[in-house]
Amino acid sequence: MALMDHFPSNIGSLGNPGTNWPDRVEEPDYDALSGFAHLGRGWVDGLLDRIAPEVWGPDARWLETYCHANFTLAMRQDLLHVDPQMRFALWRVGSLATADGRPIYGYFVRNAGITPPPYFLVGFITLDDGILRYQVPGAVCELIRVDSPPVSPAHFVPPFPSLLPSTMWQHVLETRRERIAARLPKLPDYSLRYLITGAVGAAYRARSRAVPGLRRDGSYQWFLPIHITSAGPNDAPDFIAPVTIADDGQGHVIRTLLEPHMAYPLARAADADDGRIRTWRTRA
Repeated sequence: MALMDHFPSNIGSLGNPGTNWPDRVEEPDYDALSGFAHLGRGWVDGLLDRIAPEVWGPDARWLETYCHANFTLAMRQDLLHVDPQMRFALWRVGSLATADGRPIYGYFVRNAGITPPPYFLVGFITLDDGILRYQVPGAVCELIRVDSPPVSPAHFVPPFPSLLPSTMWQHVLETRRERIAARLPKLPDYSLRYLITGAVGAAYRARSRAVPGLRRDGSYQWFLPIHITSAGPNDAPDFIAPVTIADDGQGHVIRTLLEPHMAYPLARAADADDGRIRTWRTRA
């Protein structure tokens, strides 16, 4: 039986929708992790203490985004390890590891109550020698061998757009005027349009710099780093242009411009490390 068969069909909509999604008005509410388990206060800090040092933004919000997005993929790909007796479950937390390279797993125990979610998040562990130390209150610790620990989800990124995305310029200007003016002050609209349109074209042609992003609902989008005031790819981009499918399903469009730090957690969620996007977090 597949993991999802154990739980309600609307599990992705259960629990709190979360508050730390970047540029929240532009992102979907989807929270499979909170629908699967009670998370408890400080759960992100508990993970932060276990993994190799990395910059994860204010209050480790980017790490929270990483977890939600990767859990959604793991569940959809049926990659959680569920104890045959349904006492506990294990989740490989993306590609995160300890400073000495040991994989990190989320450890859940079964919720014995009648109200959802079905599990509680106990914390984050390593499976040293493949052994899980299972214990419930009032019981003796039981050593359980996990012969096949869960693995990281696979990323199935859609092909890069074959044609230059259309920029919805009027919408971008009307909704993101302050954001644009902060980087490109005192320029008339026609100058902004030519500058940004040209920069989008340059970013599209330099497609090797495009980075996929993983959204909380498990879907992907491409990000184009937009350089206008900076010299080149090794500098922080001025904006990030998310590329999405047009409403009619024909072609791709750019509906908004994000500040780089807003796109960073989505891009980090889809990548094994932060090597290609490190400069995106400089103005967080």
